[in-house]
Amino acid sequence: MKIVFNQYFTFIFLSTFLVPTFMFAQPEESKSSLSACIIENAQQLNGSPYVPGTLEVAGPEKLVYFKDKFDCVTFVEYVLALSIYQAGNTQNKTFEAILQQLRYRHGKIDGYGSRLHYFSEWILENEKNGFIRNITPKISSSPYKKNIRFMTSNAPKYPPLTDKKELKKVSLAEHRISDYTWNYIPKSKINHISDQILSGDIIAITTDIKDLDFVHTGFAIRTEDGVHLLHASESEGKVVISKNTLYDYLKSHKHQSGIMILRVK
Repeated sequence: MKIVFNQYFTFIFLSTFLVPTFMFAQPEESKSSLSACIIENAQQLNGSPYVPGTLEVAGPEKLVYFKDKFDCVTFVEYVLALSIYQAGNTQNKTFEAILQQLRYRHGKIDGYGSRLHYFSEWILENEKNGFIRNITPKISSSPYKKNIRFMTSNAPKYPPLTDKKELKKVSLAEHRISDYTWNYIPKSKINHISDQILSGDIIAITTDIKDLDFVHTGFAIRTEDGVHLLHASESEGKVVISKNTLYDYLKSHKHQSGIMILRVK
């Protein structure tokens, strides 16, 4: 895959076309109303174009989203925000308010550097928000230790980082996520633990690329032959369910080293 080092490596529109029929085999505990809503909403967007860099717009930082085009993270964010909103119990928050809380540090827009550009910080913030739970440490003790600094090491790629205040915000985020103790599931072990992955879980794909935390993300979806990835795919150019199982998908991507599993609460 071509990696877009932008917002996250770097919507309410439901398509009216029919999506391919899959026979789903979910464990009973996965059949919560929220996980079912996630899968339904994600499949409704099947076929939507993959478009990178849609959050990079001119002018002051603001909440941006699209109903009909996504990169891998904006797809996950959009479906998750929509599903949480539809599930209720959001203290009368709008869809936009939920999306903003998912995407920005402390849920507040305060310049370019307040956006959660690294998916690892996205995980930490949204665990704190109570939206997700990183269940990886309960499954694997394999450490994932990296010095994350891709954005500040390549600041010319990000024009807003010419502002020293925004550069400092991103630098502080890099230190925070680099100091955190992470575990991951190596891709060679995915088949051994796949029975613990539920439809609707968020799959964050780790990488051996220097200075970077994750290269891709999407939702797990169980079919008769195992766990697949429901994601906005750059190589396919659209939202799809992976033809191969998650294990085989990672095997076919050299720089994808493993996964973390995030369970929506």
